[in-house]
Amino acid sequence: MNRWCDGSRPILLAFCLCCVCIVGIRAAEAQDAPALPIEVAANDPHVRYIGRFDTQDAAGPRCTWSASAIQLKFRGTALNVKLKEAGNDAYQVIVDGKPTSILKTKSSMSVYPVAAMLPNTEHTVMLVKRTEAFVGTTQILGFQLEQGAKLLALPPRQKHRIEVIGDSISCGYGNEGKDQNEHFSPTTENAYLTYGAIAARTLGAEYVCLAWSGRKMWPDNTMGEIYGRTLATDSNSKWDFTQWVPDVVVIHLATNDFGKDNPDQRAWTQGYEAFLTRVRKAYPKAEIYCACGSMMSDDYPPGHKALSTVITYLNQIVADEKRAGDTRVHFLQFATQDMKNGLGSDWHPSVKTHELMAATLESRLEADLGWKPAPAP
Repeated sequence: MNRWCDGSRPILLAFCLCCVCIVGIRAAEAQDAPALPIEVAANDPHVRYIGRFDTQDAAGPRCTWSASAIQLKFRGTALNVKLKEAGNDAYQVIVDGKPTSILKTKSSMSVYPVAAMLPNTEHTVMLVKRTEAFVGTTQILGFQLEQGAKLLALPPRQKHRIEVIGDSISCGYGNEGKDQNEHFSPTTENAYLTYGAIAARTLGAEYVCLAWSGRKMWPDNTMGEIYGRTLATDSNSKWDFTQWVPDVVVIHLATNDFGKDNPDQRAWTQGYEAFLTRVRKAYPKAEIYCACGSMMSDDYPPGHKALSTVITYLNQIVADEKRAGDTRVHFLQFATQDMKNGLGSDWHPSVKTHELMAATLESRLEADLGWKPAPAP
């Protein structure tokens, strides 16, 4: 059965509420790094921000969404980052295309080591937010380099752009958990190793993830309530959709909607199509994929045939859109997760399952759009 446990009784795995206890990260908090002498402002033109960053505070941009990324290039041997954290976020550090360490924040202004003892040559570094919005908000206050080092111009941006809109699956909830019996912890959530992020790297695409555990399409706790925000947790933070326009949008919302019972087809379809209208207005030329899987099946909850039902609903929505003249809306199904590939926390997809999902997305974009794998960095 595909289930997760709230600590008292088994529940359909799809009902992934985010109001869970955050544990385990405090013991691993970083200490302030020794200062480096050259200060670099957070708004230096050589620093690239990928995702939704709020820039209203002159002290530095803030982010909440999963997989928000900071990229820079420098010549030197060491790099620090200055952050102010409200929460318990963690960042994947990537140096010269390879994951090297995890930066775990603490809830105060701090200086963190990003890289040290590197060869004194050119290096490209990325910081990718592993954790989702309710875990915390990070403000980037600047960077530090050693004497004689300097930032360099980054290469041109990636050729393609992918936006994923989703729930806990797309966040990477528990994908690094040891098994389905382990409950949520920020330490086992890794947005860098989700299907969307993996596919984007393979295909040479910039990646933006707008996801939050437990979110639905309709009727309550919806993604639509927060989709227009720069900071997911701030209702007054309004995103300008012209800042970053994707080529491909994957809408992966349905799992929680079918968590206890199948929603009414007409009402759910109307809610979904209203959201599609918003996305299409923001991105007139994007290819939009209405996705389902990998946590749904026809076996649980018993008697509801949830997977078959959502497939019927989504195919009807795609057909409706095509009849209305939008030929850039498609159906996409991820295979139901297999126990042999392991399970993450609370019955969520493992990293292996995310890799298989990524392969499905990659193959579809290659077939539909002619995208090809990008050369290795």
